[in-house]
Amino acid sequence: MRRILASLAAITLLTAPAVAQTAPAGDYAVDKTHATVQWQGLHNGLSWYTARFTSFDIKLNFDPADVTKSKVTATIDPKSIETDFTKTRPAGSTTDFNSELATGERWLNGNKFPQITFASTKVTKTGDNTGTMTGNLTFLGVTKPVTLAVTFNGFKSFPPPKKAKVGFTATGKINKTQWGMSSGGPIADDIKIEINAEFDQK
Repeated sequence: MRRILASLAAITLLTAPAVAQTAPAGDYAVDKTHATVQWQGLHNGLSWYTARFTSFDIKLNFDPADVTKSKVTATIDPKSIETDFTKTRPAGSTTDFNSELATGERWLNGNKFPQITFASTKVTKTGDNTGTMTGNLTFLGVTKPVTLAVTFNGFKSFPPPKKAKVGFTATGKINKTQWGMSSGGPIADDIKIEINAEFDQK
């Protein structure tokens, strides 16, 4: 009977709607296999060119009872930037556009500035599952405040030994010239940012 009750409790825990539960408070680590950090720049005024970073770490201290007390820190390796250029470049082209973006002095200059960092300074709740997060973004040796719109996508609770997972989407926009990149060129100054991430409770 105990085994039957335990099985029923586990099934209920897995299938119950997230809205009926509260995500546990505490420290969370990003699940890198279910996370993307990407940016988009308008190319020649015609289309939004997309790139992403494949090496990053994001730490979350989550307080669901008072989300304004939550904290986020992130580090990104600029040299991990990836585009689809190598798969779509013209026949015969040997241009390594990923390397150009990663280490070029007019772009991310990753050899001189090997880390991009973000540290939240303020979280504001705007709705049941939405808010804004302001923090200091540092790259190319320059630190400027950035505000992101954040959506809490929900959470899943699992029976032991697994722990809870939470998911967020964050979006925003920066002007690349404020961090020292030159204006003009094929990519417009305004850059859109989007982060989608699942986090595992520690």
